Amino acid sequence: MKRSSLALAAGLLALAVTAPGFAQNPPKMVNKEEVGFKTIDGVMLKGTFYPSSKGANSPVVLFLHKLGGNRTQGDWESLAISLQAKGYAVMTFDFRGHGASTTLADPKAFWSGRHNQQYVAGYVQGATNPKKKIEFKDFNKSLYVPYLVNDIAAARHDLDNRNDNAQCNTSNLFIIGAEEGAALGFFWIISEYYRPAIYKDVNILGVAGGVVNNAPAAEDVGGAVWLSMRKNPGIGTASITFPYSQWVTPTPLRDQIQMWFAAGAKDQRGVDDAASMYDKILNADKRKDKLPLTSKKPIEGTNLRGVNLLGKKELPTDELIEKFLEQALKMRPNQAQKKRNASEFKPYPIDPTQYGFAPPG
Repeated sequence: MKRSSLALAAGLLALAVTAPGFAQNPPKMVNKEEVGFKTIDGVMLKGTFYPSSKGANSPVVLFLHKLGGNRTQGDWESLAISLQAKGYAVMTFDFRGHGASTTLADPKAFWSGRHNQQYVAGYVQGATNPKKKIEFKDFNKSLYVPYLVNDIAAARHDLDNRNDNAQCNTSNLFIIGAEEGAALGFFWIISEYYRPAIYKDVNILGVAGGVVNNAPAAEDVGGAVWLSMRKNPGIGTASITFPYSQWVTPTPLRDQIQMWFAAGAKDQRGVDDAASMYDKILNADKRKDKLPLTSKKPIEGTNLRGVNLLGKKELPTDELIEKFLEQALKMRPNQAQKKRNASEFKPYPIDPTQYGFAPPG
């Protein structure tokens, strides 16, 4: 090679090495797995699992996005990566009809449900080739909302399978929900008091109370952060009243699960809903001895809502969430990993009509 050619090659190499984004400073790869799992009524949900280096000892955080949003909206991922670095396994997923969760893996099972027939557009009685896709715009925005709780049950079931495969420990489970997702998360926690922690053929509480052969699954929930929780969720002017007063009275939720009802201090609706949940539903001030972390403390200086409270350098939301989870985990009793037997059973079905919601007409 001629001297001039050598000089040119050396110059190009030097330029490449100093160029922005060259391989000497490659973007950090995120350790995550794109996942899919089915609901009890045949919807294929898509999600992302962020494994922890702690493996079977990893506490788990489950994210629940707002209705009309998805798991990629806002800064869910930056929080997931931060929590992953601190030893948590994290799961995000798209609710049915949202994001990538629009496919019916079992159309026959889906359209056999009376609530799906009545509250989701596209049902044709006797159809030999039933509709295989659903979208959020297809839903009756108020009446169908409670049925999305089954998506959370499916996510928990997938996590329990991962627990059984030594990828995490669902005996220490935390929930972070935004807006309508927060209300659904609260409902789902209630339903976990009526399901045993170890999957069995009989999964319903006896009439006299007490689960079959083992503790209720809700005892695995160590805490929850509700970002701008919409107390009575819906979309636009459509909303549905959640029967909270029926839920908290017969369950120990008031005395067992730490919760932060977070809202921007300038977001009046968020502040009002947080105060209502804290003061009227949980009556939390009288339970500070058992629930010292439960709070309605607002995030000062902002009117942002839900996921938009995350990932802002000027806001302490992410830092406060991490601190809350750290403190809540330390307060947990020693929760050893349990074999869940999840692979032997389907996700636990949740019928909202058994929790105070009106049945389909």
